Amino acid sequence: MGSANIQAKIKKGLAKAIAKTGSASSEKVFLIKMVNTGGNDPVFNPPNITESLVELVNAIFKEYNQSLIGGNIVAGDRQLVTDNTVIIEVGDTIEQGSTRYTVIDLGQSAPTSDVLVYMPQVRVK
Repeated sequence: MGSANIQAKIKKGLAKAIAKTGSASSEKVFLIKMVNTGGNDPVFNPPNITESLVELVNAIFKEYNQSLIGGNIVAGDRQLVTDNTVIIEVGDTIEQGSTRYTVIDLGQSAPTSDVLVYMPQVRVK
């Protein structure tokens, strides 16, 4: 089975999980991309940061087991599970409703060069 088949099964599985556990009023999950359309000089050419929302259609949050808290995982951290449709990087901002999270650790599953699923650790900003 090739990576494209596995990626399709992951998308289908996540969509099914969201359909079973979510509701019409469930808050969507977004990746917030920050784009600097200005300069880097605060006086002569100040940065102009704009935000672009990218919906993570097949994304669900998972809580960490309490026994894992300590070291790099702190109370309140969550794990996001999402397909490979949108590239996620350390430092990115994830938003659900009015809560924003910072991606702390990538946690991607990529046995080859093809990413199958992202499972980043996120922390409330």
